[in-house]
Amino acid sequence: MSLAEKVERLARIVPGVAGYQDKEKSRESDKNIRLHLSAELDGLKRELEGDKRRIMNGKDLSLLPALDSLTAKLDKLSNTVKYASRGYRAVFDEHKVDLVKLDALCNFDLRLVDEVGTLKAQAARLRDAHGRGAVQQQVMETLADALDEFERTFATRQNIIAAG
Repeated sequence: MSLAEKVERLARIVPGVAGYQDKEKSRESDKNIRLHLSAELDGLKRELEGDKRRIMNGKDLSLLPALDSLTAKLDKLSNTVKYASRGYRAVFDEHKVDLVKLDALCNFDLRLVDEVGTLKAQAARLRDAHGRGAVQQQVMETLADALDEFERTFATRQNIIAAG
């Protein structure tokens, strides 16, 4: 996928993403992407809160601690993404935009979008497994692993500029 196609894909997914080539709008685009990702994580948290209510209406409350842990992790990740420093300034401060770094930045942002998609799919699997405790437990473990992977990925955000 070309750089232009990557930027176009991000612009379709996240309203307000004008692209990265425009130095004036690059930091605003970064902020919009982070706000979009944060909103998606908040939505997942709300869905898991609904799952907790369904479980509380049942008789087996053994899954509640694991769900509490997942919602707390989602809350933390959402805030980490939302309040991360507005970034990638080093890519755009030079006289000429570094296209290699710009491509890495787009790949990184698209990876985050894809990882949120994976999180959503895991949350849907959890909902589909309602009433089957062992399956729900396995899905929650998989979701916890996916949340950890998202957190690790996002933690590398500052390294994007140094690479290349």
